[in-house]
Order: sequence, then C-alpha cells, then structure tokens
Amino acid sequence: MTLNAGTRLGPYEILSPLGAGGMGEVYRAKDTRLGREVAVKVLPQHLSSNPEVRARFEREARTVSSLNHPNICTLFDVGRDGDVDYLVMELVEGETLAARLMKGSLSLADSLRIGGEIADALDRAHRAGVVHRDLKPGNVMLTRSGAKLMDFGLARASGLAPAPGSGVTVAALTQSPTMAQPLTAEGTIVGTFQYMSPEQLEGKEADARSDVWALGCVLYEMSTGRRAFDGKSQASLITSIMGSQPAPISQVSPMTPPAMDRLVQAMLAKDPADRVQSAHDVKLQLAWISEGGSGAGLPKVVARSRRNRERMAWIAAIVLAVVAGGLAHELTMTHVAPAQVTRTYIPAPPSARLQITGDDSGPPAISPDGTMLVFTAVGGGGGKRLWLRRLDDFTAQPLKGTDEASYPFWKPDNTSIGFYAGDKLRRLDLATGSVVTLVDGMNSARGGTWSKDGVILYAPGFSTPLYRVPESGGTPQTVTTIDTTMVTTNRFPQFLPDGKHFIYLAASHLPGGAPSTIYCGSLDGGPPVKVLESKASAIYADGFLFFVRDSTLMAQPFNTGSLTTRGELRATSEAVHFDHSTWNSPISVSNDGVLVYGVGGSSGNNRAALYDRAGHRIRNLTPSGNILTVNATRDFRRLAFEWQQQPLADIWTADVATGTRSRVTTSPDDDGVPVWLPDGKSIVYSAREKEHYAIYEIRADGTTQRRLVVDVPKKDTWPFDVSSDGRWLLYAVGSYGGSRVYGAMWLRALAGGDARQLIPESDQVFSARISPDGKWIAFDAMVSGHSEVYVSPMPVANEGLSARWQVSTSGGKRPLWRGDSREIYYGSPDGMV
Repeated sequence: MTLNAGTRLGPYEILSPLGAGGMGEVYRAKDTRLGREVAVKVLPQHLSSNPEVRARFEREARTVSSLNHPNICTLFDVGRDGDVDYLVMELVEGETLAARLMKGSLSLADSLRIGGEIADALDRAHRAGVVHRDLKPGNVMLTRSGAKLMDFGLARASGLAPAPGSGVTVAALTQSPTMAQPLTAEGTIVGTFQYMSPEQLEGKEADARSDVWALGCVLYEMSTGRRAFDGKSQASLITSIMGSQPAPISQVSPMTPPAMDRLVQAMLAKDPADRVQSAHDVKLQLAWISEGGSGAGLPKVVARSRRNRERMAWIAAIVLAVVAGGLAHELTMTHVAPAQVTRTYIPAPPSARLQITGDDSGPPAISPDGTMLVFTAVGGGGGKRLWLRRLDDFTAQPLKGTDEASYPFWKPDNTSIGFYAGDKLRRLDLATGSVVTLVDGMNSARGGTWSKDGVILYAPGFSTPLYRVPESGGTPQTVTTIDTTMVTTNRFPQFLPDGKHFIYLAASHLPGGAPSTIYCGSLDGGPPVKVLESKASAIYADGFLFFVRDSTLMAQPFNTGSLTTRGELRATSEAVHFDHSTWNSPISVSNDGVLVYGVGGSSGNNRAALYDRAGHRIRNLTPSGNILTVNATRDFRRLAFEWQQQPLADIWTADVATGTRSRVTTSPDDDGVPVWLPDGKSIVYSAREKEHYAIYEIRADGTTQRRLVVDVPKKDTWPFDVSSDGRWLLYAVGSYGGSRVYGAMWLRALAGGDARQLIPESDQVFSARISPDGKWIAFDAMVSGHSEVYVSPMPVANEGLSARWQVSTSGGKRPLWRGDSREIYYGSPDGMV
C-alpha cells in the first residue's frame, strides 16, 4: 500500500515516504495534535488481516513502548484506521549504519562507542523480556546524540505463519527495517540472513543470545568494513554461517586490539551455550577495551632496545596472541624509557582446536630464537598432532609423524623438537622431518626440557621423579628422588641458562602432603634448593621466575648464581590459564623474551551436555568445572561424574531433569571413573588405596560403606562397564597412576570369581562398553600409533575374545552403544562423534 502526501491516519498526516521493507512502508508524518514530526510505519495487509497476529502485535508494541532508553528509537503509538494498521515512532534524523558502512570501516573508537551503545540498548530490552530478532546495520541509526536502535522487538510478530495464499515466506517476514534498502544485489533476504544466528536459521526460537550473535556480526563489519559472513546466494550464505568462521579481525585490520578480536569471536560461537551470554557483558567488555584494559588498546610497533628487558615480548592463547614490548621494564622498575608494545593473536588452525591443557596436551612452546611456535591441536584434517607456526607467517602447518603428540619442547639450536606420543619420548628433526624414538615406557608424561649440552630432562609419568637421557637416546637415569611420604611427583622441568641447573615443580597428591613447591636441582647431584611455593609450574626468563597465582601471571626476580629469589614479587596485568588437572600453566619463553601463555582463568571449565543426533547442544547436564568422566543410568534419569576440585577428584551424581546434584564419595584420596550398576542405585568406581587404584562399589546415595571389588597389587584398575544383567564387570588393568590412560582389558563376575584377560596391555585399550543385549563388546585399542574402535562377541565360558572387527576407519575412541545394540557412537580424532 502506497500513501500519498496529505493522507490522514488518525491524527497523523503523511508528509513523504522514508523507506519500505518486509514489515511495511515507513513515512515521515506530522502529529497534528502535538505539532511534531514522527515516523509512521504502515503494516502489510497479510498482518493486518489476521486478528491473532494483530492482537499479538499490539501486545508486543505496548511492551516495546515501555523501553525508555536514549539508544532505542521510541515507539509512541499503535493504531488502526479503516483496514490499515500502523505504528508511530520517534523520527530519527541521521544516516543508517548500513549507509555509513558503504564508505568503509569505522575507527576503533567509533566501533567501540557505537557497539557499546547498541549493547546497552539490547541489555535494557532483554531485561524487559524483549528480543530484537533482526539486529543489522540497516536497523541502527547514527545521530548526533548517538546510535539509535530501530524497530526493536517487532520482528517476533512476523514469526507467525503468514496468511494462506499470501505468497509471503516466513523468511521474508523476519525483515522489518525502518530505513530499508537492499544490502546486496541479491536483495534484502540475503542482507537480513547475513546477521541471523545459526539457531534462527534452523527455525529455533531466538533469544537474547541470538541478538548477541547479530551484534557480533555488526561489530565485525564496523571493524573491518566486511561482513562476517557472505555468499553469492542464499544457500551459500547459510552454509557459511552454519559451517565456517570469519577471518580474525586482526588479520583484516592489523591494528585491532586482541581483546576486541577475542570478544567478537566469542560472540560468534555457533552454539548459543558457548557464546557470550548477555549484552550486558558485551557492553562491559567494550568499555574495558575502550579504556585500554589489560593492554587491550591499539597495538604499537615494537621498539627494539639494546637491553633484553626492554624488548620482552608476549604471546597469549587460547587463541594465541603476541604482545611484544615493555612489561619487563615495568617489572624491573628501571628508569629506561619503556618499550612500546605489540600484540597479535594466533588462532587455531582452520577446523581445529588448540589443546593446551590436560593430561595429553601442551603447553605451546616458543622456539629459543623466538621465531617459531609449536603447539598441540585436534582436527584440521587429522587427529591430535603438533603444528608449527612461524611468527612471520599467517598459517600453521601440521608436523608429520607427530600423531597423538603432547608436551613439545625445543632443542636450544631451534633445529629439533622433543615430544611425547603414546608411551614414547621422541624427537623430530625439522630439516629432514625424521622422527626418532628416544625412550619407551612413558605413562602420562609431564613435561621435558633440552640442555645446550645435549641432555634431555623429562618427567615420564604421573607419579615419578625426573629422568635424564642423551639427545641421541640411551638408558634413562634418575636425576631427582622423591620422599613418597610427602611428595608424589616431580614434573615440568626447565633448564636454566648454564645447562646444568634446572627448576621443576614438586607436589603431592596425598592429603597432608608437602605444599607444591618450585625447586632448583642440578645434573651434578646434590640436594635440591627450595625456591618458592607455587600451585603450578614456573618458567625462568631473563632474571625472572614467572608463575601463576589465582589466574594472575606473577613475576619474581631470581638470581641464577645463588639460586635464590630477590626483590619484590610483582603481579602482571595478564590473566593466565591454569590447568587444575596437571598443576600446569601453559607458559613458554624464548631466549629473547617472547613469552607464550594461555589467556584466561583456570581450566577445568568444562561440563557434560546433552546433544541431539545432529550434534546440536540441547542443554548442560553438569555444573561448570573440571569434569573428567561422566556416566548415565540406563533410563538416563541420573548422571554420575568425576569432579576434580583441586587437587583430588570425587564422585558426584546429578538428576538429569532438575540438575540437583549430590556428592557420593568423601574419601581423602582420589576417586573417579564412575559406572552405574543396572539398578541405577549403585556405582562401581576407581579409588586410590595404598598408592595404587582399585575398584570399589558404593550406593549412589552414600548410605553404605564402599565394597572392594577388584584389587591388583602394584597395578591400577578402573571400570569400563557393567553388563545389563549385572553379572559381568569389564575393567582395565594398567600402570598409569591417576591418569588412567591405557591398560589391558579384563572380564570377571561382578559378584566375584576368576578373571579373564581379554586384551593385553600392549594393545592399550582406552575404553570399552558391553552392548545392552549382552552379546558384544565395543572397545578402542592402539593400532600403528593411533586408536581405532573394534567390536567383538561377548566371550563365553572361560574363553577370551574369539574375533574382532574394526569399526572406525580413520581413528576413534570412547565407543557407546545405542539402546537397541544396533548402533555405535564414538569420538573421532577431530573430537567429533
């Protein structure tokens, strides 16, 4: 419907057209009662003719009219004249953000200011229960008084089904630009889709997090002048939104601060549960970046100085970032002019994720000359392996022969990398690509270091002293000793510059054990020297020990001659990742002061979640924390999970429907790997007793004392599964301490009796499950250096496995049976199911 100048709608006189879109036509009009100019939107006929839609529209209009906020375009009135429904809004003078972006990207200051104003407006609306659902540059007006968010909350009414025969699609109805104009040559549908969240494209109800996604797209476009997602057609655009990630802002606009890049990436998480959860948080983060929080302001060119301490550099990760410049000067409090700072983030390889914490992960390691970074990542066309990124290049490359690699460390001349894979310590020569095994018999290794004299110092296991071996391989020799009454582990060594002395973490898993402490040892022998108490590993760099305390990076001056600390302990402004499960902080340093670390607080911020068959998260099932293993009852009403709360783990249960949780075990030692019995009332689990792990049974409500089920002297045991009839216990026997990585597979009657070994320890079984019908066993085992999933018939009488069939083809772990025993789910090397 087109209205001519002079047409009256109630008390409003039409003056001239302003724009048109899927939600109607917009006119400049005059309120004849108050003598002011307003904007009048005339709704399309397919909405006006539906009484249900009209009533719902009016209800929402009343809600939106209550949103009194300086950055929200005010809704004055809603009315009907004859068969014409209309809205009356504040007339906003200015240009749309879409029109401004036609000229290119905005300055950082303008992007932060406008983004903050939009976030503030969204926060006000979300608190009132109103979701925009169609946030895009065309719905943001730039005025002298600030940004104004247009058409707020009105898109929801368009979500109702159109009138039969109207020819209008639901997709078209989601567009309601007050100042509408096509954003691409393909038309306004493509323009609108470019800011739609994945859940909206799947037809799910939009919520506040959908608005956060759209704002992330808008922030990206303001910062780069490019749309976060684009396509030549509607189909290709949707594919891009659902399956790809935009290039980092800092790659398109190198002067963008890393904090801005990280914020937008978090806002564009595909899963709403992984996204920044509120517009309020976005507003606070933008304000923090604007104020230069944590050095988040614009990066500057590195100032090279003669003194190493004035050219200290930083690289931060979980997306990795480089920050070069004056932090060391700040710490030493010298009067030398501070160096300038450069920061840049290094993302994970495409379709991969960094794995910098956990039993079999990192941390990333910077080369001694500060030019290369090696790190562990999962995915990117393969399983877990090492990747190498040269800092003068934009891309990282996978390193052949490093499947299942963890804890990389460099040779001092930058030519080779040491790492762990499976149960072996290996070295990779970068020039030739050859991989050589140095030591067998690793089990849950905990770090390594390489001296300038060709000695490798390493921690081979979860509860071991440190060992040394020549870089060419040979017979390992112990270097440290452990008083097992007070200390259970030495780990994460690092050589000091002289190549003789080294620092390491000594800690205890035992209640009442010695506090975790950084010691300095020597290859020449002699008692270790206590340096300082620390809950996590430390590194040495140019006169300082760096370690993490309460997720803050600390710096303590350290004299390598006297092996003593000196001066004042200082906190930096960096929030650094901390891995509760290994007592490690992902930190590495180069000779010229490039420091690599993981951004953020403590690790162990994972949780169990429920997914549908398509891989979409339905809801979270456990609290956020260091959740290690999870098992559900057969009716899926209750969960049992292992929750590590520094330093040891306990068994907890949770009600799936209500989320109510309760603690099952309260022993002073480590408990884990819970498996439900078929009745859903009892659990078998692994607990440490007399320095090794045994299997116990306990009531899930904690009303009975635990009962010993399996105990193998000097061996660790942990349960895999219990058969549906409650007769058989499938379990592992190994020598892997509390990490419970791989072992032999055994079967015995749960009530007691002879046990049968089904798979030898050399096959390294990680997990196994009995099918619900009791006829099959699915398990994973190491083959040619990587894990594959197999199926075998359930053994009969006293026999072993009669056969095995390989199910996976490109690696697999953790098989699970469907309830009818006809389908298996398992994890792929890329971490998918």
